[in-house]
Amino acid sequence: MITKNTYKQRTFLDPIHGPIKLNLNDPIDFLLANIIDTKEFQRLRRIRQMGLGWFTFHGAEHTRFGHSIGAMFVAKKMITHLADNFEEINKYKARILVSALIHDIGHGPFSHTSEKLLGFSHEQWTKKIIEGDSEIRKLFVEFDKNFLDDVIEIMNGKVEAGLPRLYLSQIISSYVDCDRLDYLHRDSYYIGVPYGLTGSDRIIASLEVDKVRGEGTSPLLVINENVGLDAVIHYLQARYSMYQQVYQHKKNLACDFLLRKIIERLKEVKPKNIPHVLYEWLNIDKKQLEKIDLSPYLGVDDFYLMSAIQSFSEDLTGDKILKDLSGRFTMRKLFKSLEFRQEVNKNKISEVLEKLKPISKNKDVDPTFYLGIEQSAAKPYEPYQVTDKTGKAIFIKQNNGVVKELSEVSGLVKALSQENIVKTCLVFAPELEDEITNTKGFQELFK
Repeated sequence: MITKNTYKQRTFLDPIHGPIKLNLNDPIDFLLANIIDTKEFQRLRRIRQMGLGWFTFHGAEHTRFGHSIGAMFVAKKMITHLADNFEEINKYKARILVSALIHDIGHGPFSHTSEKLLGFSHEQWTKKIIEGDSEIRKLFVEFDKNFLDDVIEIMNGKVEAGLPRLYLSQIISSYVDCDRLDYLHRDSYYIGVPYGLTGSDRIIASLEVDKVRGEGTSPLLVINENVGLDAVIHYLQARYSMYQQVYQHKKNLACDFLLRKIIERLKEVKPKNIPHVLYEWLNIDKKQLEKIDLSPYLGVDDFYLMSAIQSFSEDLTGDKILKDLSGRFTMRKLFKSLEFRQEVNKNKISEVLEKLKPISKNKDVDPTFYLGIEQSAAKPYEPYQVTDKTGKAIFIKQNNGVVKELSEVSGLVKALSQENIVKTCLVFAPELEDEITNTKGFQELFK
């Protein structure tokens, strides 16, 4: 642990934001530095930000560690701006910055991909980590006896006694929050596309706290029409493009499918040489979250899981299917994927799959592990949706002083909010490609 006499300043040279400095003589910055040095936070160095996206975009090697520090930095900029006209926010500065810093502490290997595998969200794991026997919790208790409860309340987005101000949660999780303002720019930078390059400084400069409705459950963060309307519309277009072109890329879905099948086969064959920590991690979904030991979960990161998969790919005495799937994953011999058109319904998709299973068996390819459907998740990269006008939605303060929800002001945003955001792909081993593409009536089903 850092002591105040060791350093006066810590600097993180960030490729997106430049130098991010922590003044160790400041109690809040000192706490942030100590949190960064915990084993729970350092683990994020071994969790890639974009899951299996690095199989598709080779530059996507960045981690949750850098993103979390970046999100904290953006939150600090938001607080600094809002405090100019709303000094009250400074009372909650420590809570906001810590919430921003640890918001992803619960991510498992390959980030959101493991959420599909284990059935628990990273938010649930984050709460379990900071409430459990962790170094982070000890720091919270030392800082303030009520600190843990306050942070959980902010991260949950609840408006209750003690912290009755919704804007605290909106800084951490809303459609314009420190998380999104960092990862859009960061992901774009590392994968080499311009889609997510947003005017975040202009958006932050346009934020206001709605003092009139500040005591109830009304949305508190609004965008000043003169300053930020165009910037926030561009930002939402950028998010939509990133979602469609990057996060939901059909190769990403094929990678998720292959990893899921490796995990399914591992659970099925239970190889004798499987490490105990990995075995416990694989079977977490069979238990209630509150009864799960944190050690196996925190012990499995990208490096650990990749190493285990590589060892299965080299096991000459083990299960042949597990060995083959693991070898394909390790050597990036990816499955093929075809995206269904949006108008193709579930019944038709099931019909296609059933029709292909005999073809797969005739090729001596087990359809259980080499053929199937993979669907993108609606979260975390959903485009703007007007689902909750008191929570995450964006509000615009018009020139006449009237505050309206963004889709009521912008026809483009309204159109984006009505887009279908879920992609469904047929995923299959390359050796089935000719039979599938030549099957009568299939071509018109796919994009």
